[in-house]
Amino acid sequence: MYSTYEEFNEATGFETKAGFALADIQKQDAMQFLQWRKSLNRYEVGGGKTVVSTVVSLMAGVEITVVTMPPILLTSWKRWLDKVSSNVLLYRGTPKVRKAMTLADKRWILMSHGIFRIDFERIMRDLHGMNAELIVDEAQALKSPKSKLYTLSGTFVQNRRMQMLTGTPTSTPLDCYTYIRLRSPEIYRSYAHFENMHVAEKDFFGGVKSYQLLDELAANFAIKSIKRTKQEIHNYSLVPIFPDTTYELDPEHYKLYEKLVEEQLLLLDDGSKIDATTAMKLRHACQQIVCNWDYFSGEPGKRSIAYDLIDLTIEQTECLDVSKSKLIIWTYYKMTSRSVLKYLKDKGYYAVGAYSEVDSSKSFELFMLDPKCRIGVFQYMSAGAGLNPQFVCSESLHLETPTSSLQVTQALGRLDRMGQTIAPTMRIAVAKGTVQEGTIEALLHNDDLVSRVETKSGLRAMLLGKSL
Repeated sequence: MYSTYEEFNEATGFETKAGFALADIQKQDAMQFLQWRKSLNRYEVGGGKTVVSTVVSLMAGVEITVVTMPPILLTSWKRWLDKVSSNVLLYRGTPKVRKAMTLADKRWILMSHGIFRIDFERIMRDLHGMNAELIVDEAQALKSPKSKLYTLSGTFVQNRRMQMLTGTPTSTPLDCYTYIRLRSPEIYRSYAHFENMHVAEKDFFGGVKSYQLLDELAANFAIKSIKRTKQEIHNYSLVPIFPDTTYELDPEHYKLYEKLVEEQLLLLDDGSKIDATTAMKLRHACQQIVCNWDYFSGEPGKRSIAYDLIDLTIEQTECLDVSKSKLIIWTYYKMTSRSVLKYLKDKGYYAVGAYSEVDSSKSFELFMLDPKCRIGVFQYMSAGAGLNPQFVCSESLHLETPTSSLQVTQALGRLDRMGQTIAPTMRIAVAKGTVQEGTIEALLHNDDLVSRVETKSGLRAMLLGKSL
């Protein structure tokens, strides 16, 4: 183990290999993380979590580091580690392919969260008795105490080092439990103990109405954790541009939208309280109509005016410096992704996209590396975390509204991050009089709009874009 970062850098030539120098605050944080056997890196999206975690792992002198992540990040991690270290294994493929791979003689083993779960027994067997470390990238995947990833990670790191990396760790106070438990298990004996401490009141459906002792919870969450903004780290000063992209649906289209809202509301009991599940279900149903008029009208030729925003955005993007003139179009639903990709290809554009995390990884490689590929159509759920397109792209169009503030933060952070050289332009489509209106503002301010809907009239207001 190295005693200082400078000693480490001089001995290994890390910064020469990486091609850049760490900020002073990153060096300080790396030394702090090094002292903690289990830690949480909460750098803002784009702040350099991957770099710092790599430094910590190399300085710690562990034999093997296992890095788990969403599939879309595997090739990015591989390209990065090949620059600064050696003996990197990309552990993926069919069961037969993976079975043929050896693990114990590797320095770095990269795998998806899913493969970590599936092959856990084999991983534990092959690395038995070894000084191994676990890095969990996009560690929000751990936040549920019922998740298998959380349970298995805890087993793997009982007597080992662990680094958790995420710029968006929580959406509710309840999400803090697993992070605290993995770092400092002595604080809460169990999840029941945690709830008894911090949940003050629950509603009829078992949802949390109010919390208590939140200052104590915040203090516990901060233990062995560091949070930084991009400004703190690198004096990052680019301010994203958010053009006005509100629009009105075609009258016939909006009539269909209103009809669906009222039909769905008629199915609900007038006097019953609206639970969050029902509100979210109707939100999804209405959101899909906005961009998929053709499907819901039963007329293939019916195209949403949202597609005019696509054409306008492409025109504006093509006027940019060629090095940054690629465009990401964000969607939420597979239906929309398919329609947008077909539309673009019918117009002669070279566009890529996918409907799963694995396929998104391949599509993203094409988007990044093929200069002829100008447009990427990606979904929030499969590609909203971990992408690093800032070197080739500064433009995005958010065609559909995500369902959580974490998804918004992650997607916006893809372009607004270190390595970006011009202010990124982020167009967020908002169809007036629909569920999109007001929702995006709520999500940007980390407001769970759906949880505030309790009555039929409140639900109608949300779906028609009116204030609650």
